Amino acid sequence: MKQLLTVIVLLISVQLCAQDKTKTPQWLGILTLAEKYKDEKNWTKTDEAITGEHFQRLVKMKNEGVVILAGRTQLDLNNPGMMGLVIFYAKDEKEAMQFMQNDPAVKNNIMLAKVVPYSVAVTKCE
Repeated sequence: MKQLLTVIVLLISVQLCAQDKTKTPQWLGILTLAEKYKDEKNWTKTDEAITGEHFQRLVKMKNEGVVILAGRTQLDLNNPGMMGLVIFYAKDEKEAMQFMQNDPAVKNNIMLAKVVPYSVAVTKCE
């Protein structure tokens, strides 16, 4: 009984934290490196500048309320588990895919992107 009550309270608090965006679907963007970029020696200054633009875009989208969070696994570039994740809002799958495809690193074939529907269940309210 205590566990059920705890779960209910947790769900209510999560809903209160996300109250303003609960009607907009959430998406998980998964970014992986194109094969060429899994080897550090293949990176150029231009490629590094493009990934800087990628990062700045994510920060901008976070400030505009589109991106909930973004980050990457802390693994070597050639590790199969190396990936970046972006949780964001989009009205439908088409808009979600467009958001990911407009990323500078995806446009320049440094990263590959896919999206799946997602729902944040537990978050830290600020």
